[in-house]
Amino acid sequence: MFYIIERQDQLQQLGPFNDCFVQFIQQNDNYHPKLSPLSLIYVRDITQHKGYVLCLDHNESFALLQQDVFEWLLGNTDRLFVLNKKEALYHFPYHDKLYDINFIQYPDLTGAFTSCHTFYYRHHTASPITNKLIPISKHYEECENAFDVVLPIIQKFRSDNVVYAFNNGPLTRVFHAIESNGIKVDKQCFIDAYGKDLLYPQLNLSKGRIYSQYNLYTLTGRPSNTYNSINFAALDKNNGERLCYRPTNDKFVEFDIQGYHPRILGDMIDFNFGDKNTYETLGELLGVTTQEAKELTFKQLYGGVWKDYRNQPFFRDIVTLTDGIWDEYQYGGQYATRNRIFTRDAEMTQSKLLNYIIQSHETSNNVAMLDNILRYLRDKKTKLVLYTYDAFLFDYSKEDGTQLLTDIKDMIHYPINVKQGKSYHGLEKI
Repeated sequence: MFYIIERQDQLQQLGPFNDCFVQFIQQNDNYHPKLSPLSLIYVRDITQHKGYVLCLDHNESFALLQQDVFEWLLGNTDRLFVLNKKEALYHFPYHDKLYDINFIQYPDLTGAFTSCHTFYYRHHTASPITNKLIPISKHYEECENAFDVVLPIIQKFRSDNVVYAFNNGPLTRVFHAIESNGIKVDKQCFIDAYGKDLLYPQLNLSKGRIYSQYNLYTLTGRPSNTYNSINFAALDKNNGERLCYRPTNDKFVEFDIQGYHPRILGDMIDFNFGDKNTYETLGELLGVTTQEAKELTFKQLYGGVWKDYRNQPFFRDIVTLTDGIWDEYQYGGQYATRNRIFTRDAEMTQSKLLNYIIQSHETSNNVAMLDNILRYLRDKKTKLVLYTYDAFLFDYSKEDGTQLLTDIKDMIHYPINVKQGKSYHGLEKI
């Protein structure tokens, strides 16, 4: 059988397959997956000597019906291993079927790319159909090259790995849901703010909505969110760019967790801040103002606890916690959190490891809370549109009633500050 599958009768001759490596090839890799439909699907049983290209929309082939291909994948394969599950979900929305290779081990695919792909993307960077111009044989070559790289990684997969299960499950599900909502933008404001610097806005901007893209494969497990030259995780509060982001519904409502990192550490050492301001509590313990306590705390947490504070409440227990983590890391060779395993590295220090672990706990805490919130919002007009570590931005509809805001607040297990506004700029406390 040829490797190009373009007719229904050819599709029916395939399989059944076992675990497979799958590539969902959209019409341009540079576009946000929300905005680029599928062109081809590559599938290869990891026990077989070659893969196949299932043709959906390409200039060189007839087209299979996408629903027929999906039904075939669901009925004739076991687990589907992909290079980015969050992106694959835009094209193949069957969460339990997909397994993310990058959470097993991040592969080096540099040698997999073909010169043909390089040529076409150099000359057709923002064309919506670049992958339809590249010959199917070259897509096949690239996917076969990638298979050779990822097969040893797939073979390391363990179904009992709880860190993998969290990342491949709730973590991916939550950030795919936030991304896919997008954020409404004001056209003229957006042109004024980004027009000179943003060469290809169409890559993630369509019909007045812009789509961010969370990178889940960071060292600490804390997602970054820079896409198409815009850092959505750190939009400038002073240059006016936040004015461009507007609610589709009635207003933005932001829930900002108060003093989050010290509270995470408080959870780890059983120190109860209660409902009081984090730094007010620490200021009372240290005999300083709230602002001074905030500055001192950040210096201790991210640079190591100073000698003068090693016997002070809270910081004393932080020293004990840090020493215990470091011992486990050094003598056990690794330290595991819910969403990351930190393996021994000669350049690691105690304070850096603690910082990484705080960020990891921040992410896993947030995912657990947001997973519940997103389920709650499924039948609501209000949407979660942006995540910035200790703050969650909602596009709120009055049709959902004020009880919705109370319910969301109750699902966030920490004291919060609530802000609102008609744009992302200058949100005011409620």
